[in-house]
Amino acid sequence: MRFLSLSVLIFLLLPGTGISQIETRWIDTTTYGNHKYGYFFSNRPLKKSEEGVVTFRNRWTRQTGNLYFCMYDYEKDSIWLKYQATKTSDLDVYPTEPVENNVFYRIYDIAVLERGIQSLIIVVPGYGKTFEKQIKDFMFRLNENYMDSIRETMAIILFAWGDQSMAPFYHKGKRAASRAANDFAIYQHMLEDFLADKAYFEKHPANVSYSLMCTSMGNQVLKEYLLKREEKGIDLVQTYDRIIMVGSDAACDSFEEGKGFHNISAMTKSVSILVNRKDGPLSLSQYMNMKNRLGKAGPTNYYELPENIRVWDITGMIAWEDLPAMGHDYLLRNQTIRDTLINRELEFQKRQLQE
Repeated sequence: MRFLSLSVLIFLLLPGTGISQIETRWIDTTTYGNHKYGYFFSNRPLKKSEEGVVTFRNRWTRQTGNLYFCMYDYEKDSIWLKYQATKTSDLDVYPTEPVENNVFYRIYDIAVLERGIQSLIIVVPGYGKTFEKQIKDFMFRLNENYMDSIRETMAIILFAWGDQSMAPFYHKGKRAASRAANDFAIYQHMLEDFLADKAYFEKHPANVSYSLMCTSMGNQVLKEYLLKREEKGIDLVQTYDRIIMVGSDAACDSFEEGKGFHNISAMTKSVSILVNRKDGPLSLSQYMNMKNRLGKAGPTNYYELPENIRVWDITGMIAWEDLPAMGHDYLLRNQTIRDTLINRELEFQKRQLQE
């Protein structure tokens, strides 16, 4: 894999549409047929390098109230800015009003109607990843390991949220996850608003599944989002067919009443919690938080959970290839787990099409 400097190719801004809560703007409407592109959205701010190249801030990012939807060209190592959504209200306000010029109509047209995609998978990565690592390491490896098997039926979209790459600043990473939850709310509301358009889906096929996969501290982003949404009195909407929690760095009691995930069934049809009892980084997290982590110990109230929330203990699948990351990076390293995830996703798609 090449480690060239990132460059962002910016096109002339097209007229945007502003409403009271979210202002949207198309930056580039060009259609690209190459399926080797990676797709992501980010709350990181743009900046100019000393060489005058525009790129995203690499390390620490505070809450911005802004999302850029982008494509990444692996061959040219370039980013194409496609669309911008900016919250015009206070940063802590969660949007509830309709979104004009919603990007998900365009995503649906290209991915589903043109390419025949049957499943959209949104991935929220964890702590310790600079922007370059999120794009060139995490997203590159995710596509490299999975795309040959899923290219024709699934599309992966990454949320490149801003955090801190240095392990000693773990608690700063937790605070970044809390702030990223407010920016995640922009994306989540836009997706919910799109899926609520009954008139649109009367004329377009709706047999597409939506999955949310959170890895490591990406689970903390989701948990903080759910806690804040409940605090603001905004009811959850069943948006996803499944939510997959990989190496979850949320607390093991997160499914208990008032702890974040207790009402997650209102947001998804099913939840899969992957547990690795040999997860080294989560052992360190347990020490720093003085509480067991969900991805290592599983939920404390497991036997009280509804049937749609399942725990998948993958401890026995951990192999030599997982040792460099101390058993925490198995999503990208472990072929057995990868193949099992893909097979489960393909089986789910078949059931969706039969219903």
